[in-house]
Amino acid sequence: MDVQVKEDIRIIKFAGAILKVDSDEIEKELSKLTQSSVKKIILDLTKVHHICSTALGIFVATKRKLKPMNGDIKVIVVDEDLIQLFEITMLDKVFEIFPDLSSAIEGFQLDAED
Repeated sequence: MDVQVKEDIRIIKFAGAILKVDSDEIEKELSKLTQSSVKKIILDLTKVHHICSTALGIFVATKRKLKPMNGDIKVIVVDEDLIQLFEITMLDKVFEIFPDLSSAIEGFQLDAED
């Protein structure tokens, strides 16, 4: 897990498989961001081929924490199996899913115009 900053957006890059054993670290990192008033988070899953249900739950919980602060999480997914996972679990209705970083950043810019 690698955290990068671009303007007021935190980009969290993951790689490989996100397993239950990784969930505590992910939860701590996302919690730290939300407590420090970060409102815009991009989860970059372009190099991920598996996500456990625990991590998905943490992503949803973090999105709920951000909502009252007018914050949001955007997700970048390119793996077909992961896209299917988001569709089957209906998380594609919860998260905006983008094919690349530039379109996810643009998603936040479009939100600001609304």
